[in-house]
Amino acid sequence: MHPSILNTVRELAQSRTVGTLIDQSLSCLEESFSGSLVSFNRIDLARRTGAAAFRPYRTGHDRAVDGVVRLLSEHPLYRWYTSQPDWSPVRISDVMPWERFRRTRLFAEVLAPIGACHTIAIMLVPPSSGQFVFFAITRADPDFTDDELKLCRSLQPCLVALYTALTLAGHTSPHGETTTLTRREHAVLGYLADGLTAEAIARRMSTRPATVRKHLQNLYAKLGTSDRLGAVIRGRDLGLLHVDDLSREFQWNVRAQPTGPHADGDSGGIH
Repeated sequence: MHPSILNTVRELAQSRTVGTLIDQSLSCLEESFSGSLVSFNRIDLARRTGAAAFRPYRTGHDRAVDGVVRLLSEHPLYRWYTSQPDWSPVRISDVMPWERFRRTRLFAEVLAPIGACHTIAIMLVPPSSGQFVFFAITRADPDFTDDELKLCRSLQPCLVALYTALTLAGHTSPHGETTTLTRREHAVLGYLADGLTAEAIARRMSTRPATVRKHLQNLYAKLGTSDRLGAVIRGRDLGLLHVDDLSREFQWNVRAQPTGPHADGDSGGIH
């Protein structure tokens, strides 16, 4: 394994929550593929709903997620991964001729407007699971090189192993019980999903920021996470939140922030 890849794997292995892993992976991919748009994507194939985190976020990316879900059956990578058992990273150009891809509605209506003409996908779970969960690296031009594809294939085993371990570990509370939230904790989680900081939540709930921070600590403990982004992701994964609960103003390009006695009420917010 190349030393740079080994260092990346060691860094990602320090992740303790799904949210932190996603955030650190996005940072790693953004640095490794300079000038490209990187994203974490999760599509529920049965419900045809999806959410994504982008680096960097630009206006129109939320509409692009809706467009990809709407035209998912046209996506060359979706067709590829659901037609055979191999789910290793591939480029769109590996599975569909460029001229043919350019004539699709997906390209013209959704991807081209945000400069996502060329794509490499790094799948995190097999599509047969009913979830289409993957990192995507996209750019307008040029297409990705063989070396860049090789880098993605080297990273995938680590990403899959960490994502699987952290997801499985989070299905129940740290004590092995089903996660249940109080009415106030559920309200706080909803406000987090809406992008509010501790100060803003306190104003909405007519209480003190210190009280909100106490609710946050209890919420993190029950969800097995240590940051606000992780709480939103875990809440969604456990069915406590739905995609429609996520504010359109909440762009998934935030960085997970630590919590604790010295954490500022606003610094860890979702903006």
